[in-house]
Amino acid sequence: MNRSSLVLVVLTLLLAPSLGSANPNGVGSGTFDAQCGGACHGDADMNRSSTATVVVDAPSVAYEGLLTSVSVTVSNIETTTTGLLGFFLLSDLSGAGDTPADAGWTIVSNSEGGSENYVEAVIASGQTQHTVHWTLRAPPVGTSTLHAAIHHGSEDGSEAPFFGATVSPTTIEVVEVPEDLPRLATEFEPPVRRTVGASTTVALSTEHVSDVSIEWRVSGGEVNTVSVTSVADDMWSFELPASLQPVQLEWRAHLEGDGPDQTTPWFQLQSDEPSWTVDETAAYVQSLAMLLVFMVAFLSLQRQSTTTVKDFDTFDHEEVA
Repeated sequence: MNRSSLVLVVLTLLLAPSLGSANPNGVGSGTFDAQCGGACHGDADMNRSSTATVVVDAPSVAYEGLLTSVSVTVSNIETTTTGLLGFFLLSDLSGAGDTPADAGWTIVSNSEGGSENYVEAVIASGQTQHTVHWTLRAPPVGTSTLHAAIHHGSEDGSEAPFFGATVSPTTIEVVEVPEDLPRLATEFEPPVRRTVGASTTVALSTEHVSDVSIEWRVSGGEVNTVSVTSVADDMWSFELPASLQPVQLEWRAHLEGDGPDQTTPWFQLQSDEPSWTVDETAAYVQSLAMLLVFMVAFLSLQRQSTTTVKDFDTFDHEEVA
């Protein structure tokens, strides 16, 4: 192998991503079409049908541009060695262009601490049911449908992945917002992540609201209340307490005004340990520096080898002479 070919091989090995047809340890949260229900673990055509039951629960009516809550419950779960179960929230099951965003929905948060349509949950051995919640901003007026799907591996991880989906979608009628309806302002975006040990001050912007009360809880725990301060017309402020460990806190607002009182969905706020940050530019520079050092060392060894051979040939010629 000549020098140029060897350098090319080294570059490819250093810069190319890891390749593989399966991801037994999951792919992490993300925005994925239903096609990934098989493609993430290999050829989608090799999927086998999961025996689990997948159900989407959502209100039958939602207001255009306002927030609503949707949940996906999976029953009869088949536990696997890793315990990973992937959940998809979808606008249809075509396999492409079928995320909620493709139908005009905007995902604000989910109960796994992100804002993606695909999440992974670790299911304990023997657990047969799990629910994931999404908070969505409704699309334009019209009739909209939402599906859900799951994928998971086999018990020993040696066979094709399993894929399951809702038998029938949930249908939501999106209607215009009544003019005097107490509501959150369209531009309001609830916080979704924070650091352990830090409290969170939320600036709540509303429309047609005369009074606000706030409830919060640790996911599935006891409901508590916090005081709310009126900052200006339709502007409110309140503080959510700090978490001492990584945990998910949920909160919701009760809104009062001239129109019918409204209650927002539960919003999820995930507390995480401080993470180490990596300077990508520095990492790339360091990688290139290591590559250059390797190449220089290789060329030096090759040159020394060539010099040794020449010296040996010269010695032989002198002996013959």
